[in-house]
Amino acid sequence: MRTPRPRFLTALAAASLLLAGLVVPSHATTTPVAVPASAPAIALAKTGVAKVKTTANLNMRKGGSTTHAVVRTIPKNTTVPVSQQAANGWYKVSYKKKTGWISNKYAKVVSRHPASKSKPGPSKKINLWVNATAAVNIRKGAGTSHQAIGTLPKNAAAKAAARASNGWYKITYKKKTGWVSNKHVQTCSRGCQVDTGAYTTNRDGLNDRYFTQSAGADLYAAAGKRLRIGDIPKNSIAYRDLQWEKAGGQVAGWYFVRTQGMDGWMKASALTRKSTAPTSNKKNYTRKQVAKKSNGRLPESMLAAIPWDTEKTLIAAPALADLTRLNTAFKKKFGKNLDIDLAYRTLDTQKYYYKELGPYIAAKPGTSNHGWGLAIDVPESHAYSFRGKYYKWLKSNSKKHNWVHRKNLEEFRADGSRNPYAEAWHFEYTGR
Repeated sequence: MRTPRPRFLTALAAASLLLAGLVVPSHATTTPVAVPASAPAIALAKTGVAKVKTTANLNMRKGGSTTHAVVRTIPKNTTVPVSQQAANGWYKVSYKKKTGWISNKYAKVVSRHPASKSKPGPSKKINLWVNATAAVNIRKGAGTSHQAIGTLPKNAAAKAAARASNGWYKITYKKKTGWVSNKHVQTCSRGCQVDTGAYTTNRDGLNDRYFTQSAGADLYAAAGKRLRIGDIPKNSIAYRDLQWEKAGGQVAGWYFVRTQGMDGWMKASALTRKSTAPTSNKKNYTRKQVAKKSNGRLPESMLAAIPWDTEKTLIAAPALADLTRLNTAFKKKFGKNLDIDLAYRTLDTQKYYYKELGPYIAAKPGTSNHGWGLAIDVPESHAYSFRGKYYKWLKSNSKKHNWVHRKNLEEFRADGSRNPYAEAWHFEYTGR
């Protein structure tokens, strides 16, 4: 035999449902309960709630409590828009052209409004460099509510000219000016990684010339931080760039230099004013002997400095004699020496280029003829471009001296389409 449920418990349960605004079945027995004499104050929603779904058949009332009259009943599992929220949590909603209030205890939040576009306070002028610790969006304003106009890649640097009150930085990167979150960048005022723009040549109008004193010299993105290359050969050219050194914040014992076709910070103690590299193939190395060595890891003895080149660029010793003959012919034609931008590249250098420039421009590390010192790059200037007079002469005459510009690097393919791998500046040694 089932024990009858006490009448006072049934009454209390019904009263509880009534207070919450739930619809009580008509057969339920209820006992009158006391209700608050006044409704709670109404306030704009601070939670950003946009829509809720009812979890029971729910009364919609004229005010934010059970003291107010019922407008209509909203069925269970109905989603309704929220326009306001009362201090006690009740939601002001609309349903079937009627507006009223429902209890938040029986309504589940299903969507919220986007973050507020609140404006940060006045920005403060600063003079710092920032370095991205992760790829971060550049936005029109100092907050995530603003449109993204670009990206500052991970490890990239940009000059910061202002800081907003919320900590965001105003930067310029690749001719785009906008704001980046302070959560994804680190700042620097001395010995900083800087953005010098597009690569041109080692020279770049510089004449403060140094050479590395020993093998394995290090080039850093910032003074002593974020190593870029750790295997620069002895007697490699390095131009001190005082303008960018000052812009990045000078640090005692460190120089900002251009070397290996890139820029960065090197210890001053690692540099000297003179090259001691041999200027001939004294040990009579052959191309075959060089090619047997690990790409990008040639021993110092197999490298020679180009004697007529002011930068004393390093090249595989067996390639030097034919390159000198090519230069003699070039000088007879144009009254000047052939300009050599880059020749031998270490493995670390190849890895850096591949990461920065991609496969269309840089060879896969460990496969480039630069890694054996058997290739040269001339400057990327108009005279050496596909339409330049120097390139046209080299294309026709270099093979007479065992140097060639390969067909797979020409501007157009056989079918007339533009070649994405085109390089006017690259020539390779084919001699012995």
